[in-house]
Amino acid sequence: MTEKTARWVWLSQCFSYGAGKLGKLLNAGVDPDRFYEEGEEYRRSFGILDQRDFTRIRSVSIDRAYRILDRCRELNIWVVCWDDPTYPEGLRNIFGAPAVLYGKGELNGIWDTLRITVVGTRKSDDYAKRAAGNLSYQLSKAGVTIVSGCAVGIDEFAHRGAVKAQGRSVGILACGADVNYPAANQLLKEKMLEYGGALITELPPGTEVNRHYFPTRNRLLAGISEGIVVIQAPVRSGALITAELAIEQGKELFCLPPADIFHPAYMGVIPYLRDGAKPVYAASDILEEYEARWGDVLSEQPMLPVRSLPPTVSVPQKLPAVADTTGYTKEKSNAKLPALSGKQREIYDLLTEEPLPVDVIIRASRDPAHQVLAVLTELELMGVVRVFPGRMYAKADSLNE
Repeated sequence: MTEKTARWVWLSQCFSYGAGKLGKLLNAGVDPDRFYEEGEEYRRSFGILDQRDFTRIRSVSIDRAYRILDRCRELNIWVVCWDDPTYPEGLRNIFGAPAVLYGKGELNGIWDTLRITVVGTRKSDDYAKRAAGNLSYQLSKAGVTIVSGCAVGIDEFAHRGAVKAQGRSVGILACGADVNYPAANQLLKEKMLEYGGALITELPPGTEVNRHYFPTRNRLLAGISEGIVVIQAPVRSGALITAELAIEQGKELFCLPPADIFHPAYMGVIPYLRDGAKPVYAASDILEEYEARWGDVLSEQPMLPVRSLPPTVSVPQKLPAVADTTGYTKEKSNAKLPALSGKQREIYDLLTEEPLPVDVIIRASRDPAHQVLAVLTELELMGVVRVFPGRMYAKADSLNE
């Protein structure tokens, strides 16, 4: 990492994340070396900063930048600055563009793919989760890079869909790239990287999650993609901030039609559908909007529609088999069960080849619910467990123990 990289990092630390003034400086062609070395004369020449800005800039030591870069080296976190050719073009013209990005994974080639951001509420229902997973799986199979925020709920299922398709998925984080948040999605993030994806943030290593940063992060979710899909969102939802930013940036906005037009969890998407956002019933509804520009890099395989949600079954006992409505391909094989940790094996042994409700599994395990859910997610990503509508789980029937 060069001296100029340190100057870029120093410049990024002189302003709040998402600050409009930094974005204006970047678009005005600021030179970080001159900004650091020549003092207020050069800084005043842009006509952007005031006395409070100058005071803050003087208080930021270059040593902070060196410490950040040292930590990046230790943790194998890459640093991409504004003048780097791998810096995402989609972020250059957003409000408060970041001077520096940090992350893990592969950036090469991602900008040559169609990128679609999938967002929605953390407190999502089964219909919305299944739709997010289905659509993301279908889009990923077609060659689309799925972008989301790695949170629980819709974000998680969007990334899961891409992972199921063994496609690329990009997570835009609201914390440092080394911070394990949310902890339950750690294995999912590892799988994203395994399939050529990336984790990206404008926050340096060690930056913990702060609820005030999520709205700021959403401008990156909107800016980095060609279009945004809102799956499920109440009236007060961070997903709607992303939707508004997408509209401001001239991006295509898609919305999943509500499962229940009277349910508060869907009220946020209804105004956008009324105002012209495109309703999504299948991945083809999204792909056809980008045929002219991206048709040569997208697969021509037929897209399956998102299927309707069957009634949720919550009988606390062993249940008959439920049809697979995930939209994911079920392949028969003679694969052997991989090595499992003690807790993974314990949860796996509680399952049968017929789907069981998650509350039954939790009661049988006698472990805290969040621990059981984390292990079930790990087992699903390992391919040894299948998930069904209604939060039901079963052993994968393609494995031989």
